[in-house]
Amino acid sequence: MAFKLSMKSKQFIVTIHVLSVVCWLGGAVCMLTLGSHMLLADNGEQLYYTLDNMHVVDVVLIRYTALVALLTGLALSLWTNWGLFKYYWVAIKLILTVALILFGIKYMSDWLSQLIHEADGKRAAALHDAAFLSTSYSLLGGAAANILAMVFMTAISYFKPFGKIKKRSGKHETKLTAREER
Repeated sequence: MAFKLSMKSKQFIVTIHVLSVVCWLGGAVCMLTLGSHMLLADNGEQLYYTLDNMHVVDVVLIRYTALVALLTGLALSLWTNWGLFKYYWVAIKLILTVALILFGIKYMSDWLSQLIHEADGKRAAALHDAAFLSTSYSLLGGAAANILAMVFMTAISYFKPFGKIKKRSGKHETKLTAREER
């Protein structure tokens, strides 16, 4: 029989999971707020330090808490009756979590680094650069997408919609057919 968590262990991991998601969501809200503030910067120093603060939020509130959310979610799925691919809502959360993490690594981190580099060199003049603004809007859109995805994942965790994933196995269907013939 597969390993199952005790009630206390499950409660502890759920607590860590929820706290990590709250931190991740809070970090995404901070990124969106700071990103909006960045676009209204009055001078080059304010622009640069706002972006620098966004980098701190990314490292402290997003990167590691997203990883903790993924790992605790995997533990809860594998070591409880939910399973990874027994219910649609669990599978959707897994896919979205991995997608958000990969999107953050591949795009958002690069966008933020690029903006910091440009703001460091150009200061306030960066706000008049079309490429800088385009990247800024992409970063804001990514933060908004993170927020929406996490709110959606929270909702499906609570409501548990869509039901069980039905197994499609040729062997299973053959056994049912053979039973039906008897």
